Amino acid sequence: MIPDRLSEIVASLLVYAQMATGYAVPAEPPKVVFMPHAELARTVCHKPCPIYGWYPRGRVIYLDARLDPTRDPEARGILLHELVHYLQHFAGAFTDDIECRNWAKRERQAYKVQGRWLLDNRVNVLAYHGAGQAPWTLACRHGDVGRE
Repeated sequence: MIPDRLSEIVASLLVYAQMATGYAVPAEPPKVVFMPHAELARTVCHKPCPIYGWYPRGRVIYLDARLDPTRDPEARGILLHELVHYLQHFAGAFTDDIECRNWAKRERQAYKVQGRWLLDNRVNVLAYHGAGQAPWTLACRHGDVGRE
Protein backbone atom coordinates (compact mmCIF):
# COMPACT_ATOMS: atom_id res chain seq x y z
CA MET A 1 0.00 0.00 0.00
CA ILE A 2 1.33 3.44 -0.93
CA PRO A 3 1.36 5.76 2.14
CA ASP A 4 0.87 8.96 0.10
CA ARG A 5 -2.12 7.43 -1.67
CA LEU A 6 -3.64 6.43 1.69
CA SER A 7 -3.15 10.00 2.97
CA GLU A 8 -4.96 11.34 -0.11
CA ILE A 9 -7.83 8.90 0.43
CA VAL A 10 -8.12 9.84 4.12
CA ALA A 11 -8.22 13.54 3.20
CA SER A 12 -10.88 12.93 0.53
CA LEU A 13 -13.01 10.77 2.82
CA LEU A 14 -12.76 13.34 5.62
CA VAL A 15 -14.19 15.96 3.26
CA TYR A 16 -17.02 13.58 2.31
CA ALA A 17 -17.71 12.79 5.99
CA GLN A 18 -17.71 16.47 6.87
CA MET A 19 -20.17 17.29 4.10
CA ALA A 20 -22.41 14.38 5.15
CA THR A 21 -22.37 15.12 8.88
CA GLY A 22 -21.61 18.83 9.21
CA TYR A 23 -18.83 18.10 11.72
CA ALA A 24 -15.62 20.12 11.46
CA VAL A 25 -12.49 18.29 10.39
CA PRO A 26 -9.71 18.49 13.01
CA ALA A 27 -6.46 20.08 11.85
CA GLU A 28 -4.62 16.77 12.25
CA PRO A 29 -5.93 13.73 10.37
CA PRO A 30 -5.93 10.39 12.18
CA LYS A 31 -3.18 7.86 11.71
CA VAL A 32 -4.38 4.63 10.09
CA VAL A 33 -2.81 1.50 11.56
CA PHE A 34 -3.33 -1.94 10.03
CA MET A 35 -3.61 -4.90 12.41
CA PRO A 36 -3.85 -8.64 11.74
CA HIS A 37 -7.52 -9.64 11.92
CA ALA A 38 -7.06 -12.00 14.89
CA GLU A 39 -5.30 -9.28 16.90
CA LEU A 40 -7.99 -6.70 16.04
CA ALA A 41 -10.78 -9.11 17.06
CA ARG A 42 -8.98 -10.04 20.27
CA THR A 43 -8.42 -6.36 21.14
CA VAL A 44 -11.95 -5.17 20.42
CA CYS A 45 -14.21 -8.20 20.93
CA HIS A 46 -12.00 -10.28 23.25
CA LYS A 47 -12.83 -13.27 21.01
CA PRO A 48 -13.14 -14.03 17.29
CA CYS A 49 -15.60 -11.65 15.63
CA PRO A 50 -16.29 -10.10 12.20
CA ILE A 51 -14.62 -6.73 12.84
CA TYR A 52 -12.91 -4.75 10.10
CA GLY A 53 -12.22 -1.38 11.70
CA TRP A 54 -12.06 0.29 15.09
CA TYR A 55 -11.80 3.84 16.34
CA PRO A 56 -11.08 3.82 20.11
CA ARG A 57 -11.11 7.65 20.34
CA GLY A 58 -7.96 9.63 19.95
CA ARG A 59 -5.84 10.05 16.83
CA VAL A 60 -5.60 6.44 15.53
CA ILE A 61 -7.96 4.34 13.42
CA TYR A 62 -7.29 0.61 13.29
CA LEU A 63 -8.15 -1.42 10.20
CA ASP A 64 -7.96 -5.12 9.47
CA ALA A 65 -4.64 -5.75 7.70
CA ARG A 66 -6.49 -7.69 4.98
CA LEU A 67 -8.10 -4.42 3.81
CA ASP A 68 -6.58 -2.15 1.17
CA PRO A 69 -8.47 1.16 0.95
CA THR A 70 -6.12 2.32 -1.83
CA ARG A 71 -7.50 -0.33 -4.19
CA ASP A 72 -10.77 -1.62 -2.77
CA PRO A 73 -13.85 0.64 -2.55
CA GLU A 74 -15.46 -1.60 0.09
CA ALA A 75 -12.37 -1.16 2.28
CA ARG A 76 -12.56 2.59 1.62
CA GLY A 77 -16.16 2.49 2.87
CA ILE A 78 -15.00 0.84 6.10
CA LEU A 79 -12.33 3.52 6.53
CA LEU A 80 -14.99 6.19 5.93
CA HIS A 81 -17.16 4.62 8.65
CA GLU A 82 -14.29 4.92 11.14
CA LEU A 83 -13.55 8.48 9.98
CA VAL A 84 -17.14 9.43 10.81
CA HIS A 85 -16.50 8.17 14.34
CA TYR A 86 -13.32 10.28 14.40
CA LEU A 87 -15.31 13.39 13.46
CA GLN A 88 -18.08 12.53 15.93
CA HIS A 89 -15.54 12.29 18.73
CA PHE A 90 -13.90 15.64 18.03
CA ALA A 91 -17.29 17.32 17.54
CA GLY A 92 -18.46 16.04 20.93
CA ALA A 93 -21.49 14.42 19.28
CA PHE A 94 -23.87 12.09 21.11
CA THR A 95 -22.73 12.84 24.64
CA ASP A 96 -26.00 13.78 26.32
CA ASP A 97 -27.73 10.41 26.47
CA ILE A 98 -27.22 6.97 28.01
CA GLU A 99 -24.17 5.17 26.64
CA CYS A 100 -25.97 2.40 24.76
CA ARG A 101 -28.17 4.86 22.91
CA ASN A 102 -25.16 7.07 22.20
CA TRP A 103 -23.35 4.09 20.69
CA ALA A 104 -26.40 3.21 18.59
CA LYS A 105 -26.73 6.79 17.32
CA ARG A 106 -23.03 6.98 16.47
CA GLU A 107 -23.19 3.68 14.61
CA ARG A 108 -26.39 4.59 12.79
CA GLN A 109 -24.85 7.82 11.52
CA ALA A 110 -21.57 6.14 10.49
CA TYR A 111 -23.40 3.36 8.62
CA LYS A 112 -25.66 5.91 6.93
CA VAL A 113 -22.68 7.92 5.65
CA GLN A 114 -20.85 4.74 4.65
CA GLY A 115 -23.93 3.42 2.83
CA ARG A 116 -24.44 6.70 0.96
CA TRP A 117 -20.79 6.72 -0.11
CA LEU A 118 -21.00 3.11 -1.29
CA LEU A 119 -24.12 3.94 -3.33
CA ASP A 120 -22.51 7.08 -4.74
CA ASN A 121 -19.52 4.98 -5.80
CA ARG A 122 -21.64 2.15 -7.22
CA VAL A 123 -20.45 -0.48 -4.75
CA ASN A 124 -22.86 -3.41 -4.46
CA VAL A 125 -24.29 -2.44 -1.08
CA LEU A 126 -26.57 -5.48 -0.71
CA ALA A 127 -23.69 -7.88 -1.15
CA TYR A 128 -21.58 -5.83 1.21
CA HIS A 129 -24.03 -5.28 4.08
CA GLY A 130 -25.98 -8.51 3.73
CA ALA A 131 -29.56 -8.85 4.83
CA GLY A 132 -28.96 -9.23 8.56
CA GLN A 133 -30.19 -7.06 11.41
CA ALA A 134 -28.54 -3.68 11.82
CA PRO A 135 -25.60 -4.08 14.25
CA TRP A 136 -26.65 -1.21 16.53
CA THR A 137 -29.94 -2.98 17.34
CA LEU A 138 -28.22 -6.13 18.60
CA ALA A 139 -26.24 -4.72 21.52
CA CYS A 140 -28.89 -2.45 23.00
CA ARG A 141 -32.15 -3.63 24.44
CA HIS A 142 -33.83 -0.23 24.87
CA GLY A 143 -37.17 0.03 23.13
CA ASP A 144 -36.36 3.32 21.46
CA VAL A 145 -32.81 2.68 20.23
CA GLY A 146 -33.85 2.31 16.60
CA ARG A 147 -35.85 5.54 16.56
CA GLU A 148 -34.61 9.04 15.91
